[in-house]
Amino acid sequence: MKLVIIDRDGVVSRDADGRMVRPEDWRPVAGSPQAIARFNHAGVRVALMTDCGTLARGVCDMTMLNALHARILDDVAHQGGRIDAVLFVPPTEAADRCTSAAQAISDLLDRMHIDPADTSLITDSRHELDAAHAAGCRPVLVLSGHGRRTLQAGALPPDTIVRVDLAAVAAELAQ
Repeated sequence: MKLVIIDRDGVVSRDADGRMVRPEDWRPVAGSPQAIARFNHAGVRVALMTDCGTLARGVCDMTMLNALHARILDDVAHQGGRIDAVLFVPPTEAADRCTSAAQAISDLLDRMHIDPADTSLITDSRHELDAAHAAGCRPVLVLSGHGRRTLQAGALPPDTIVRVDLAAVAAELAQ
């Protein structure tokens, strides 16, 4: 594996609903900055994925969103890790979410020159699991955030891996 794409809300951030807008709002899911560092130490690149609904709704501007992401990147760096890219998925109507996210993932993989087969997408959301599958990546569901509800809803994409949280995924995949 060369790349993990990690959903921000509910996987790295305790705010599973994406309402976090200020740097001081940032609260990591326990162990997530350390898990990112573990991926890095195993030679795996990391991209952070977000749909930026707060930006689309006018709740924050790009300056504030960049400050929030700088805080996250800083906290990850203090644990010895790094995030190589921040992937913004344009917010769309529910029916178009999978297509929009799959296209954003494919564009990122093209820019980073990484094969989808060498990529896992780690999320708590069904539409992002579907997007990972559509883009040819390995879908990984974590039970943090909305993950338990996603699991209970069933009908996950084929070959979806389910783990308790990002730290558990890192312990397994970053060996």
